[in-house]
Amino acid sequence: MRSGLIESWNGNPADVGPMYPLVGYEIPMLVVCLILWVLYTVWQFRRESRQYTEEATYLSEEDRLVNILRKQRKDQERS
Repeated sequence: MRSGLIESWNGNPADVGPMYPLVGYEIPMLVVCLILWVLYTVWQFRRESRQYTEEATYLSEEDRLVNILRKQRKDQERS
């Protein structure tokens, strides 16, 4: 696709033709971008929620969180 050469500024800009490729596809491309953004955001929320649930479940089993905190406290006291 050729956008044309401007030889004189006295002419009508509409006669030059399109100044960039894919003229007229701005709205469909915006809709596609919005859909992809929403899908990515939903995917990210689900992934983070699943990861948070797994970590919370792991730490709540057998007082692991308490043991981890005790170990950290002991390490801090040593140094």
